[in-house]
Amino acid sequence: MSTPEISVVIPAYNVSKYIADSITSVLNQSYPNWELIAVDDGSTDNTAEIISGFLTDKRIKLIKQPNKGVSAARNAGIRAAAGNYITFLDADDYYLPTNLEEKHNLLLSNSIIDFVYCDVMHCDEKLNDERVEKGVEPDNLFKKVLQWQGETIPTLPSNIMVKTNLMKEKFLFDEHLSNCADRYMKIILARDAYAAYLPKILVKYRNTPGSMSKKVWLLEKDELYIAHKIKEQHLIPEAAFRRKVLSNMYLIISGSWYTDAHKSGRALLFALKAGMVYPPAFIKAFKKVLGIKAKSKQI
Repeated sequence: MSTPEISVVIPAYNVSKYIADSITSVLNQSYPNWELIAVDDGSTDNTAEIISGFLTDKRIKLIKQPNKGVSAARNAGIRAAAGNYITFLDADDYYLPTNLEEKHNLLLSNSIIDFVYCDVMHCDEKLNDERVEKGVEPDNLFKKVLQWQGETIPTLPSNIMVKTNLMKEKFLFDEHLSNCADRYMKIILARDAYAAYLPKILVKYRNTPGSMSKKVWLLEKDELYIAHKIKEQHLIPEAAFRRKVLSNMYLIISGSWYTDAHKSGRALLFALKAGMVYPPAFIKAFKKVLGIKAKSKQI
């Protein structure tokens, strides 16, 4: 069997409801020279059994490990990857048929490009289209990511294709993180790698009930860990910008407690923290809350 050009890594934990769709979307790719590495992260349902049903295609491989979390599962796939380029697919997301081909072509077009990302279609649980999430142009990408200017690189990691050697040498996922592992990966990729943006929808993101992104306590824990890493590794040398970024993190936590968990006390605590670090942030948050309340009264 020839060496694959692209390695697709799917971390999987108790996703028997969706994993067949995700694997099928890889099988339907217009570009054929890939391997798929599915990492079963200690599932207690029949996820591994469903994956095994696809192993008649020799391009598909299954790694089983005890439950260690999504970042550890992705890293196991990265270490096993044989392709020159690596891409990821969360087990409930879906590739459109030309995803691999178009991103691969863009990477080949310029050797300076380290990774590629595109636009993403957000979908309901049955993959019916809901809304488009557009990426941003890669100029000043590091600052855009830190300031959370939209999603910047939507739905990472399902959206990116990266040079495999860089992932193995510099960009393994931080295994302390779960909810925000993708956000921290955006930060270090934006700082240390050259990006290209493909303004086209090539990936579908499935919004599922009870997904990890809805667990606000995990978001709080992970965002505070990222804040610590930013300080520890001196990722932002400018003190004023660092305060603004930290304040913005507190606002994200505050907004999530308020909007997703409906815990106004916890939301207020982090809004106050944001204001203490960077006072204009509290004014911004206060105006936003007033705007939400005014809108609700009109309704």
